[in-house]
Amino acid sequence: MSLNTGARLSLFSRMIVAFGFVAVVSITIAVVAVAVVGIGVYLGITAVFFLVRAYVLQFVDVALITDIWNLWISNTGPILLVIGVALFPILYVRPVRDEIRDFNSVVGTTGEPASERHPKISAMGRRLSQQAGISEPTVRIVNRRRPESYALGGRSDGTVVITRGVVRTLSDDEIEAVLAHEVSHLANGDGRLVSLLLVPMLVAERVGAGDRPKFGFHYGLSVFSYGLRLVAWAAITLVTTVQLLSCRLGVTLLSRERELAADRGAAELTGEPSTLASALETLHDVRSRPTRDARDFKRSAGVLDILPAADQQRFGGLFRTHPETETRVRHLESMVVEDRT
Repeated sequence: MSLNTGARLSLFSRMIVAFGFVAVVSITIAVVAVAVVGIGVYLGITAVFFLVRAYVLQFVDVALITDIWNLWISNTGPILLVIGVALFPILYVRPVRDEIRDFNSVVGTTGEPASERHPKISAMGRRLSQQAGISEPTVRIVNRRRPESYALGGRSDGTVVITRGVVRTLSDDEIEAVLAHEVSHLANGDGRLVSLLLVPMLVAERVGAGDRPKFGFHYGLSVFSYGLRLVAWAAITLVTTVQLLSCRLGVTLLSRERELAADRGAAELTGEPSTLASALETLHDVRSRPTRDARDFKRSAGVLDILPAADQQRFGGLFRTHPETETRVRHLESMVVEDRT
């Protein structure tokens, strides 16, 4: 299975643009995160040091305390940088990677293996993976009415998840086309790419996740102290919001093209572009808004799902993770025409 040269070059150029865009945003996110961590820890240590300097001078050499204090204050910049760089991976990057890994683990082990209840679907996945030249993925079926499908992992450790809504809604040929779409994602390494692109976005969320500070006399200088905290919160929130939107834009730039690539790969695997087009149209018609909290779904699995979340289908716009269904169907229909000529 392979894309034609024109499609491969188009996809590659968009990947370069998307990764370049996200790389620039990621650097700004890292700088802000390092600054937030460095300043926060530095001020905390400074406050403790100030109290020690003020209240225990009678027990310690005054000259020594003064020298340490002067050294600490005169090297504020380097100290902030060292603290921020040292703690940034621990406080932000590692938790985000753990969050993505845990989410993928939960999603990838939900439901039951297709081999136990739907051997025909399991055989489809095995055959398609052999055609695509990848290891056989685990196909799991989730007991959920809403028709969804997505692929997790990569070429050697992939998992394809479909819901009973897909099984009940589509014909066998259409189910095979959906599986071929997900197998194409695995063959192209899309799941790992999306996980990589999600890291800076989730870091930006964590940096700007604090609630607006509430006024209280425990701030010490009261109004002045509260004002400083409010200004800092507003600045961080503004910067991280812009960064978050920029990351989302970078993810969607790549995601839309990967969906078209997976559609083409599925059509090449099955030899029936019109079958996938039919499945997409059917799923588009029956999909409804999820009844549960969709925040995590839209952020992770929603990017990998065969169709976008319901609000994207309704409102569309710049941050669509998927091309419009009509566009995808047109691309598939053009493949039918190419095959006939």
